[in-house]
Amino acid sequence: MFRVSVSRVAVFVVLFLLSVTTVLAGSGGTTSATTTDTSSHGDPAASALAAARDLADARPGTDAIGRDLIAELGYTPKLERSLAAKETGDCSSPVPLPRSFEPACRVHDLGYDLLRVAHRHHTPIPDGLRADLDDLLGRQMLRSCDGRSACMVMARIAHAAVRVNTVRQGHGAPVEEALPW
Repeated sequence: MFRVSVSRVAVFVVLFLLSVTTVLAGSGGTTSATTTDTSSHGDPAASALAAARDLADARPGTDAIGRDLIAELGYTPKLERSLAAKETGDCSSPVPLPRSFEPACRVHDLGYDLLRVAHRHHTPIPDGLRADLDDLLGRQMLRSCDGRSACMVMARIAHAAVRVNTVRQGHGAPVEEALPW
């Protein structure tokens, strides 16, 4: 059973509210899979964005991850409940999240890595793509809850925190930041 202490939930809510305040103030089970080379004429950024769009649209498989992207990513994506995922991905959160969220987080991590590939090649992230990846994460986390209300609350809070961070970072490539404490 999933248990979280009230103090940990409070810390998570405070961090979420701090993120919202910052945005408002600043802006107003895996298995191996085969891959094919579906590069966009040797353009890794275009390939990465096409693969990220496929992932955000929940298109199953790893067909959009060609050899060019595997080289750029530094790893071979695996299947996670029919979607391409980063095998070593995880749910990074200041509070523990339900284990049932892990598959969704691994898919989301791959999506963010694909956006980072495009960014390294100085290619802008299309409007809405990062938010669409965040929304896929939210849907997958909620689905994993099987109707358990505490889990669903955590899924909604985690999804909101991720979306706030996307807005805070200008909807562009995700960047890793250290907490200020």
